[in-house]
Amino acid sequence: MCALSDILAVVAWAIWLILLSGAIFYAVVAWNVRKPKPVYDFFPRVSVMAYAWQSGNVIERKIKNFLDQDYPRDRFEVIIYDNDSTDETREICLGYEEQGLIKYFRSAKPHDRKAPVLDQAIGEVACGEIIALTDPDGVCEKDWLKKIVQPFKDSTVGAVSGVTHCGNYYRNLFTKLRAIEDEWWYNVCVLGKSGKVRISDFHPICGANYALRKTAWESVGRSHGRSLVEDYEMTFRLYNKGWKIAPADANVWQEEVEKVAEYVRQRRRWYQPSVKKVVKGKNKVGRVLGALPYSMQATAFLSFLYFMFASVYEAMFGGPSPNISVFIAPFVITCLALTYGLVKAGKAKLLPYLLLFLTFDSALQITVFLETKIRHRRERHWVKLGEGEYYHVGSEMRMS
Repeated sequence: MCALSDILAVVAWAIWLILLSGAIFYAVVAWNVRKPKPVYDFFPRVSVMAYAWQSGNVIERKIKNFLDQDYPRDRFEVIIYDNDSTDETREICLGYEEQGLIKYFRSAKPHDRKAPVLDQAIGEVACGEIIALTDPDGVCEKDWLKKIVQPFKDSTVGAVSGVTHCGNYYRNLFTKLRAIEDEWWYNVCVLGKSGKVRISDFHPICGANYALRKTAWESVGRSHGRSLVEDYEMTFRLYNKGWKIAPADANVWQEEVEKVAEYVRQRRRWYQPSVKKVVKGKNKVGRVLGALPYSMQATAFLSFLYFMFASVYEAMFGGPSPNISVFIAPFVITCLALTYGLVKAGKAKLLPYLLLFLTFDSALQITVFLETKIRHRRERHWVKLGEGEYYHVGSEMRMS
């Protein structure tokens, strides 16, 4: 019995050390955040593209936002690629195309995902040496295009990942939690890899805000793959080919899901696809270190559960330490890391929702992940997240 107790104590401390190491790593990422100060001396030809599917309520705002970019007008073209929309998307886009302001590409047949339409549009319509992409609901800052192309001065850079924010954070409590997630994933984690400490060259691409060198796309078979998470698959395709993926402080505000039911449908789509064939490759350590910051929520929630379990266990049976407060350390450090990251990102107004994000929202994320892997393992096609004619709600984007 004594031997078993000793083994359990060793296991308990080992788990605690793993959770503590993760928390410290997140603190380093947050401390490492640095906003680069680019020199705007590189203006390649760019094809600026947005995906459209049932986007009639947001597509005109997107087109005007692209056309308003502070970039030499003769150096970029605007392309809307449409996956068989049945609303007014086609009519709106054709109106702008007739004026010579954009190119409108419509797939010859409907697809159940974005990737095939995107690759067709790049191959058949895009003339730029750089392809810059956002979603139709996203609103770009005026300097977005100018910022996102600068890292391509390095010929080894195959893609650039920008910074994405939640533009409808003001709608309700749930969108404020989505705003915290965006700031951690796309602001702190992206810019946290460009500071003084070299963490990893692996930067997962966000499909709502990235740019792609056309020759890099050609080098990976002129394809984003077949999964529903084409941005994630492209990340591995480029990384396995030796291309760098660089971060840039190029900002886009997008519409996040506003209800739990929409969140569940969205995450089931994210968690279902399999990209095992392209995940394999060299430098596994670099991939793990590059992807690890995005697991912060899961680590925080597991740290919280561990503390609760350790507290109950010590109260009932006596624990390995007389000072139970040591077991809350990983959770506290993770909270401090997220707090510091939000402050550095200029989002201190989200701090009142931090604990809810690390507990309730983390539990929701883990629950949907496990439920998807166990009950909904079969991949679904691209589906609308909410009710109604359009894919996006069409909420006002607040860039603050």
